[in-house]
Amino acid sequence: MSEQQMEFLTGHQLKQIGMDRAADVRADALTIAREEAEYLGKTTEFVHMDMVVPRMELRGVSSEDLGNAAGSVFKGGNWKFTGHRVMSKRPSNHAREIKVWRWVG
Repeated sequence: MSEQQMEFLTGHQLKQIGMDRAADVRADALTIAREEAEYLGKTTEFVHMDMVVPRMELRGVSSEDLGNAAGSVFKGGNWKFTGHRVMSKRPSNHAREIKVWRWVG
């Protein structure tokens, strides 16, 4: 295995460790976000975080409560990345591109 391949794997491993830590620290908010994402996934064709956040807020959970655990909302075998991205309309995201997901559950 080349040095570059090893660096790549190490980077992915570190990313996974960070995502797991964020998910653990923000477990309650992440559970609510996943529940709302799943509901949307079962009732609409596509889902992205700009659709999930307002539903979380109705349940008293803000995007700040979710924090970096937002990267784990669509994690797992029930979601498939569509290959598309949209520009976030939430001002705090500064027009960042966000992934569009499809529920395959």
